[in-house]
Amino acid sequence: MWRPWPYAATAIVQHEWVPTQLFLWVTFRYPMDQTVKPAHNLWDVGQFGPPRPVTASAWQDEFTIRLTVANVPALQDRITLEYFGPDPSLRTTWDKQWEPWGPILSYRAMGAPYSGTKTFALLGPTDNVDVEDIGILFIDCSVNDVTIGGFVGGINGQHLHIARLCATANDVTLEHNEGTGNQDIFLHAGGDETLTGEYGGWTLACNGSNWFDVSHAKHV
Repeated sequence: MWRPWPYAATAIVQHEWVPTQLFLWVTFRYPMDQTVKPAHNLWDVGQFGPPRPVTASAWQDEFTIRLTVANVPALQDRITLEYFGPDPSLRTTWDKQWEPWGPILSYRAMGAPYSGTKTFALLGPTDNVDVEDIGILFIDCSVNDVTIGGFVGGINGQHLHIARLCATANDVTLEHNEGTGNQDIFLHAGGDETLTGEYGGWTLACNGSNWFDVSHAKHV
């Protein structure tokens, strides 16, 4: 059967990082032969720093193969995937080998939020709370006040929910635009904010350099 779509056309590549492992889903336009799969050295996963080898692969269905890269200590801002074909081990169901492609930019998989959690309890002020791949930062102020002036490890597009765990009389404070030299916090009213003796929290969004309060549409 004649197929007008070029076999070297870019596939769709998506990724998700779970601490120490990177998963990539490669989705093809046509149904693929699941009885074979490429050797791991036919794939090249590029990122900031040295490329890392694929360590495992498995077909998810006739259109999608999942690749695993082990020993990835942190999620990178930019991930690419290259295929060194053609090879008989990557072919359609009618035995057409898929052509090689250069680096394709991968997108973070839909439904793969920054889902890690962390509990923070230091008195502070702390200007370098590490929130790499953290989605929820729990604040334990049962023993002392907690003051945060900045973060490290956030990347562009990351959202962070900060949730106070108790209603003791101790304060939980976020400091506005402290000039920490790390990732500063910009709060909606332009000043420090404190929760005292109550539950609650904040939602922040990162642009790669700083964090911005999106808890309120306007000052209330």
